[in-house]
Amino acid sequence: MRRPLDNLKLSPTYNHSHEHGRLCLHSTTKGGSQLRRIVVVATALAVLVAAASAYAATGGFNTYSAKLSFAPNKAGSAKAPSALSFTQQYTAGGTNGNRTAPLTDIKTKIYGIVPNSKPFPTCSAAKIGAAKSDAGCPKGALVATGSITALIGPANSPSAQGLPCDPLLHAWNGGGNKVVFFFVDQPPLHTCAGGAIMTGGVPPFVGTTKVVGKTLVMDTPIPPAVSFPLPGIEGSLTGETLKWLKLTKKVNGKTVAFNQSVACNKGKRPYSVTFTAVMNGQSQSGSASGTQKCS
Repeated sequence: MRRPLDNLKLSPTYNHSHEHGRLCLHSTTKGGSQLRRIVVVATALAVLVAAASAYAATGGFNTYSAKLSFAPNKAGSAKAPSALSFTQQYTAGGTNGNRTAPLTDIKTKIYGIVPNSKPFPTCSAAKIGAAKSDAGCPKGALVATGSITALIGPANSPSAQGLPCDPLLHAWNGGGNKVVFFFVDQPPLHTCAGGAIMTGGVPPFVGTTKVVGKTLVMDTPIPPAVSFPLPGIEGSLTGETLKWLKLTKKVNGKTVAFNQSVACNKGKRPYSVTFTAVMNGQSQSGSASGTQKCS
């Protein structure tokens, strides 16, 4: 739900608690220099508010596109699964001249893939959250890497341009069919709000995986701490690219993979992505789908 900017309270101990508007702001620092950077962000956004008109909702909140590519894209079978990597490319845009409404969930369905996380190292959300870093996660636990593009702006003025927020995105094996997502800044290309929001400023958040029939279902809720980092400020996703790594490991002399293909559907691998967004207390979903040939 969009929140009024005039409620913004900048405190060095502010902590707003609440899932893929997937954006990057959450400030708990007690350092004066970081607080000053947050004040600069708020001042810049206040200027944008003055230059933009208020929102009036007509039609859908957002538009979406999704493309998934798989390599190698072999069908495999239950008895002889095929290891693979795949890349998710998502885009989102607002309507009526507005920024993208904040996302609360992204659910991806892919035919014929079965996850096998148990043999691989893990890194929990609690561990990353406590350290405000994923640098201490064990080798082999990293299952996907990529980045996002986003804008942060005043919640009560969604037509304001906003400030760019483009961090790296890491995904870790959380164990028990969980995936832990974490944003990492890497200047000069991957920063948020001009460097005001740095690694650890946004807490890790958790997605889940399960298999329904022959379809892998990956559900990633976006917490409010990600989409609504400060009172009166919201994050708007514009793009995400995430490559799932082709991870394999020897178990009892047999090679197993983190993601395994066990089937295709008539020579194709269909997929779909459902995005859910929130605006003014209302929730709305939109979908994108496609297929890729497999053998």
